[in-house]
Amino acid sequence: LSLERIKEDRPITIKDDKGNTSKCIADIVSLFITLMDKLRLEIKAMDELHPELRDLVDTMNRLSLIPSGFEGKEKVTNWLNTLNAMQASDELSESQVRQMLFDLETAYAAFNNLLHST
Repeated sequence: LSLERIKEDRPITIKDDKGNTSKCIADIVSLFITLMDKLRLEIKAMDELHPELRDLVDTMNRLSLIPSGFEGKEKVTNWLNTLNAMQASDELSESQVRQMLFDLETAYAAFNNLLHST
C-alpha cells in the first residue's frame, strides 16, 4: 500500500497536528506576532526570544499543511540555530534585529499565502 501511495504521489506525512489544524494555525500566527512585537519593542536578548521561536519551529513542524522545504520554516529554523549558538545573556545586534524582523515578516507572509492557497 505504501508503494502504491508513493506511485500516486500521495505519501502519508508523518506530522502530528492530531487533527488540531486550526489550533496549530492560531498558535503559529500568535507566535509570529509575538516575536515581531518583541523585536519592535527592542527586546533582543537570546533568553527573551528563544522560547517563542522554539515553539514556533515546533508548531510549524507539527502542522501537516506545511510542506517540507517551505521557505518560511527554513528562515525561522535558521534564526533558532543562531539563537541556540548564543549565551542566554547575549543580545542580537541592531542589524540582526532588523534582519530577523524582515525574515519573520517574510515567513509570516509566506505562511499566510500558503493558507490562502490550500
